Amino acid sequence: MTTEATDSKPVILTQAGAATGRLAGVNHLQLIVSDMDASVRFYRDVLGLTVVRTTADYPAPGRGYQILKNTFLDMGNGNLLSLIVVGGAGISDTPTTAEPSVSAEWLWPGVPENQWTPRKFDHVAFNVDSHDDVVWFRDHLQACGVKTSKIIARDHEAWVESLYFYDPDGIPLEIATFDLGNPKWEKHQPTDWFRDPNPVPALRVNPA
Repeated sequence: MTTEATDSKPVILTQAGAATGRLAGVNHLQLIVSDMDASVRFYRDVLGLTVVRTTADYPAPGRGYQILKNTFLDMGNGNLLSLIVVGGAGISDTPTTAEPSVSAEWLWPGVPENQWTPRKFDHVAFNVDSHDDVVWFRDHLQACGVKTSKIIARDHEAWVESLYFYDPDGIPLEIATFDLGNPKWEKHQPTDWFRDPNPVPALRVNPA
């Protein structure tokens, strides 16, 4: 705890809670994109991220849409960026006339102040070290009155184990672990993660 003075009266700030120290950073950030090929070329070729996983055609747990394409890229230090193209939920390509809180021109060069095109940031996945930590957060969140999904395990492959829930504003959140102590990692090969049978041209050695 720390103390701040307000009108000469000390105010005690509680900086830590029951879950302090259990999160181990961000597991991945997920963005909904409209063109996977263009997005791969931007994040891989322009920003220098490395593609580590591709999948396609599966339902998004509890969120009412189908993920048509999903590409994970390594941002460094094991932090991942997930790009998805979805069906059943679109991205508006029509700029709105609502004024942003700051001038779009200086913040986003080339965007007029009276045009503001919303894009969707899908969710934040907080990283934890192990399956036991995911179980702890499930029990902790439920004890705090937060509804959660069941723990989603991908037993058929070495990949993240996930727990989904929402913050008070309805923003989707996730607790995720690679659980690197699990024996399933002993046989894992990097190529195991390339599972999209029809990858976008940017990902093909000899694009059609």
